[in-house]
Amino acid sequence: MKKLYLIIFVLSALLFVTLFFSRFMIAIVPIIAAITVWFASKTSIKLIKTKFTSINAVKEGSVKLHGIITAPDTFITPYFKQECIGYHYKKANLTYDSETGSDYEINAIIEEKFQDLFIADSTGTIKVTSQRFNLSFLSVKTATAHSFEHAVDDVRHTERTLKNGDRISVMGYALKNADDGFEIIEQLNNPVVISNAYFENKSRKSFQVFKYLLPYIVLMYFSVNYFVFFAPIKHWPQHDALVVFGFFGVPILGLIFAVLGKRVTGYPKVFFTVLGGTLLFVSLLTFPLLCLLLITKTAFYTIVCVWLCVFISTLLGISINHKKLSDLN
Repeated sequence: MKKLYLIIFVLSALLFVTLFFSRFMIAIVPIIAAITVWFASKTSIKLIKTKFTSINAVKEGSVKLHGIITAPDTFITPYFKQECIGYHYKKANLTYDSETGSDYEINAIIEEKFQDLFIADSTGTIKVTSQRFNLSFLSVKTATAHSFEHAVDDVRHTERTLKNGDRISVMGYALKNADDGFEIIEQLNNPVVISNAYFENKSRKSFQVFKYLLPYIVLMYFSVNYFVFFAPIKHWPQHDALVVFGFFGVPILGLIFAVLGKRVTGYPKVFFTVLGGTLLFVSLLTFPLLCLLLITKTAFYTIVCVWLCVFISTLLGISINHKKLSDLN
């Protein structure tokens, strides 16, 4: 329900800004996006920050364990017929956007089967009890059944599973049981979260990238908004060739430099890779900005300054952190 309220709030705010403020979207949308991402990432952030506890050192409270899981019963998943000890299955019809070609899931049907699990490490075994487990951080197996009949939707099948012998991480709340031992039990504000090493490593790298680039994102945000709202305006004649270059020439140059970066070595490789990556990111970031500024008849001087702010901030972020970012791959 909280997620639903958040989505309604975001959509309402975007609609309000779009209808009444136009250029104020440049100031407000990034803040709304940051808040949305933070709410969506809260669980994964907590998962990454929480350190592992060995089972023999578990005390009452929130803990994160890592080990091999087992369970007494086995199930067969509905679509892929995988043998497992717990699964989440979703069947959804697909509808396609006629303009972008993107697909959207509708009329989803979800089927789940879970049971109490046991997780073991080198120090012991502990029981994990929950009515349902959050498997969204595990890898998904997907298949799409295409329909060739008119007015009949394609169908997407997705499954996430837990299998005997899987090595996973479990984050939950440890409580004492009747035998004076501990169990991981689902709590109202402490659901049982399951992940694996692949997800945690990937998330850790993503957070590291964000940490490295955050100062330059902040620099970009404030510099762009300064020129849009506060800087003195100089009346430059608009050059349509530069506008076209901003839309189409920049990404093409970015691709060319990126390809060159893969074909050379040493310092030329670093130069072309950084420049190519910068231009590609700039083209993605400035496309909606240029559209909005041109639609609202913003002074050409302001448009140029905004583009330069994005370019310089991105170039600084990528070039200064190039080695750190490369080491994460």
